[in-house]
Amino acid sequence: MRALRSRGQGSCGRSRCGRRSLPTARHVITTPLGGIEIVTEAGRLQALRLTDAEPTKRTRDPIVREVRAFFRGERRGLRDIPVDLSWATQFERQVYAATQCIPFGRVATYRQVALAIGRPKAQRAVGNALGRCPIDIVIPTHRVVAAEHLGGDADLIEWKKKLLRFEGVLH
Repeated sequence: MRALRSRGQGSCGRSRCGRRSLPTARHVITTPLGGIEIVTEAGRLQALRLTDAEPTKRTRDPIVREVRAFFRGERRGLRDIPVDLSWATQFERQVYAATQCIPFGRVATYRQVALAIGRPKAQRAVGNALGRCPIDIVIPTHRVVAAEHLGGDADLIEWKKKLLRFEGVLH
């Protein structure tokens, strides 16, 4: 008799707990900001990024529906979307949790986020954590700015500006 596999899926495509595992799914939607690719796996958001790819056909994925509702103005935030943060450090998770508390249409500085997590000298580390986050909007990294300017990587500044304009922060 063969030994049972100790991890992952058996030969029937089921996880050890008997539930079917969900494959990674990629969806592209059109928004007022352009195309956005939404990557989900096992019912959790993995990534959300700008794309020039053609929109995919309609989907029943609840995460995609929630993101669409956000861009139609039917939602003010996406905090309740399940996300996969298994890759994030404990510090990054603290930064992301504090960032999710910034309301729609408001901003906070890197310093304010650092203070909120009890690490007043960690402003630069907060910026690095936010720059590493692959799920903008759900974790609203665009709502965190530098004291004197928008802050962030040069290649992402336009994305940040678009999101802040969408939320009415910039005109």
